Amino acid sequence: MWLYVEMLIQNHVGHEDWGMYAAMLSFGFLFLSLSDLGINQYTTKRLAGEPELVKVFLPNLFSFKLLITLIYPFIMWMAGWLMGYPPRKLYFLFLLCFVHGGGQLMQFFRANLQASQKFKLDGFLSILDKVILLSLCLYLFMTQLTIDRYVYARLLAIGITVLAFMAVIRRLYFGFRLSFDGKFIKGVVSASLGLALMTILYSVHDKVDQVMLERLAGDVPNGLYSAAYRWLEAVSMFLWTVLPIFFARFSFFKDNEVEQEKLLHFGQVITAIPLLYIAIWVWNYAELLLFPFTESTPEELEIIAACLRAIFVAVGINGCFAIFSTYLTSTGYEGKVNIMAIGSIALNIVLNFIFIPRYGAVACAWTTVLSYAFMSVAYLIYIEWKLTISIPYVQIVKLLLLGGIVFGGFHLLEGLGMSWYVVSILAFFLTILAAFLLGLLNRDTFQSFRV
Repeated sequence: MWLYVEMLIQNHVGHEDWGMYAAMLSFGFLFLSLSDLGINQYTTKRLAGEPELVKVFLPNLFSFKLLITLIYPFIMWMAGWLMGYPPRKLYFLFLLCFVHGGGQLMQFFRANLQASQKFKLDGFLSILDKVILLSLCLYLFMTQLTIDRYVYARLLAIGITVLAFMAVIRRLYFGFRLSFDGKFIKGVVSASLGLALMTILYSVHDKVDQVMLERLAGDVPNGLYSAAYRWLEAVSMFLWTVLPIFFARFSFFKDNEVEQEKLLHFGQVITAIPLLYIAIWVWNYAELLLFPFTESTPEELEIIAACLRAIFVAVGINGCFAIFSTYLTSTGYEGKVNIMAIGSIALNIVLNFIFIPRYGAVACAWTTVLSYAFMSVAYLIYIEWKLTISIPYVQIVKLLLLGGIVFGGFHLLEGLGMSWYVVSILAFFLTILAAFLLGLLNRDTFQSFRV
């Protein structure tokens, strides 16, 4: 529902206004870690193994996070001013950084829930802001919808959600009181700086495309790219839902390599199979996802569809290999992952400078593919050369074979003249059947899923 409504909003306000909004949202996201400093992941990691520390972590770190959440928008406003953004864009940047900061407060509360293994409650609360925002957007459609009012709605929704999280956390932990132990906070921040750097690097890796596209090509191309990229963000919510569970479980079994290896193999299957199917579906039917854009020209729709196909190649790659990043970051190898991310970002920026002026939005989509591929190969090389845990090479080959079978199945069924929805259903069952025949899915897989 949220994905559909956001497309309707973009169709209503236009690609130019949306491209401006998306660029400011992305620029604020580049240095999102300034509103967190790695505390969220560090909290999950420590509390998963030592849950009794919550009585110290929660009151002190929440106080500190409130402080940096208030400072962060002013820092980013100054950065935007140095970038030469005009006053209107600076105003949007300032407000959207408060939205980002509120989101980081949500993630902090979620970290406490995940570390306590309360995944169902965490999953429910994680979508609360979108539910509220959907209601506010319905009101805007019935009255007057502009990009300005939409930003105000986002700010209100995130504020209400943070208050709801606070109420739940206070009930779970018997009404904790705020405190500010400077020595304790300094120690946590010092220990979490590696995770903070990793967050910044991943933020830059994910959003630098849109910032560069707006600077090098303008708001309209950025709006078109954003129309495609939101599908990657939407589908990636599957990973953002699943991978934190594995992050917490890897930390829980930090001294048991056998269990970690089982989790690694199982996690790759769980993340890869759904995203391989979705990636192949989008490659074949990208145009079907563009139905809300009734005000766009055929040329604009063609650009969005081309971006979608490329971006979902990256989705398939990420589905197969993101679990390795989760394993490395949860077991103390954040610094090595940071180095890999720096290399990927450098590759991305260089390619964008070369190709955006010539190919515009489509160039960003394909540089995203190359960035994800670079990171995936880097994970495997480091684990193979430096760690003792085994990489499931046979499983990786089977996943690639599965992708080939499903891709061929789509084209074979289309060649028989079947409609897209019939092809989609049959290809879905083909995916499941092939996964069973290849041994990717079996009784042990579902037993692990229940555990």
